[in-house]
Amino acid sequence: MIKDGEKIGIVGAGISGVTLAYELGKKGYRNVTILEKGDRVGGKCHSIEYKGKTYEMGALIGLPSYKMTMELMEEFGLRDKGPLLERGFFDRDGHKISQIPVEQLSDFAREFKRLPELLGRFEAIKDPGLAHIPSELYKPFAAWCDENGLLVLKQVFMHYFSAFGFGSIDEVPAAYVMKLLNYDNLMSFIEITHMISWPKGVTELVKRMGDQASDLRLTCGVNRIAREETGRVRVETDQGTLYFDKVIYTASLRDLPEKTDLAPADRKLFESIIDERFRVYAYRVDNMPKLSGYIPGNMGPGRKGRMMAWYYRWADLAETDLITVYVAESDSMSDQEMRESIEATLAGLGGENIRLYMMKRWSHFPHVDTAALQSGFYARLERLQGKYGIYFAGEIMNFPTLENCIIYARALVQRFF
Repeated sequence: MIKDGEKIGIVGAGISGVTLAYELGKKGYRNVTILEKGDRVGGKCHSIEYKGKTYEMGALIGLPSYKMTMELMEEFGLRDKGPLLERGFFDRDGHKISQIPVEQLSDFAREFKRLPELLGRFEAIKDPGLAHIPSELYKPFAAWCDENGLLVLKQVFMHYFSAFGFGSIDEVPAAYVMKLLNYDNLMSFIEITHMISWPKGVTELVKRMGDQASDLRLTCGVNRIAREETGRVRVETDQGTLYFDKVIYTASLRDLPEKTDLAPADRKLFESIIDERFRVYAYRVDNMPKLSGYIPGNMGPGRKGRMMAWYYRWADLAETDLITVYVAESDSMSDQEMRESIEATLAGLGGENIRLYMMKRWSHFPHVDTAALQSGFYARLERLQGKYGIYFAGEIMNFPTLENCIIYARALVQRFF
């Protein structure tokens, strides 16, 4: 059925927003408008071009276990082979180390053998959303690992979780860690050569999907959303006032209470959302090791402001002097102090002629703490779907990876549209 009569507004043109528009189009909706406050699509999918090649300042890679992402790549002609992602592990002084110390290898093997059965108890983690996650996963991931005897594997999980700005496993509930690193995804990280690194940049997928939208409006910030007595939803924007039958909000839910009238209990729910502040620096550096690297010693909560990882893109295909560096922002360090720390680390790795090219700051990984999970945060949030004429998708609903955002966006369309 062609749903020409219904007008749908989508706030945000990241991967969730463009996926929603694409899926609504496939269901027959012909009157869908995407409102994006920035001057480009993509959100944290932010690819830049330098000397004719793309580099990633936000979302970094995809995994072969990302089934829905791979399907969309196929549909939009983006299955080209990208640069390989060879990686290594280093100490704080720039010396190469083993990911797992030799003396822990036997313990690692025993823990790894148990992992499929242990994680297999939580297959619900693959379903859209977090409303039905077992309460066992509400506790911090490090505590969950300790209880289940994963003392060595706990550090392996940390390497792939903390390095990309998702916070400390000592604090973040286990449910979120497993959303990123279920068994299939963890295996993809370990088998690093199978990762997806788009030659045209991860943003290209979002751009091509955005091009399919019937009405995409950039530099169109949303200031106010209100449901009228008629049932229509009024959206006041930088480009004037628009009216929709339904609105899907994919931007930060922390900002929503400022934009619409909510019942006190609902307002309090949104106020429990927290995020991580994360920086991606692009540096021009000569003589760096021609691989990407992790520095586990800088991944703890007491090491914010220090370089946790870097990505040497194109190392296998071309000479390049641009690398991207990943840092959890520190409250106790100035911009200059963080830069000085990064540049000292780069020099310790052998880098020379170190020059900052650009930096992006992100409010990253919206989530809630253990107490909010125990109080039923996600079940309550799901009950709010459509209550104010507004539906919710985006990072917090299912974890901020391409695959998880796509999974939830598709499921939302199937449930409510």
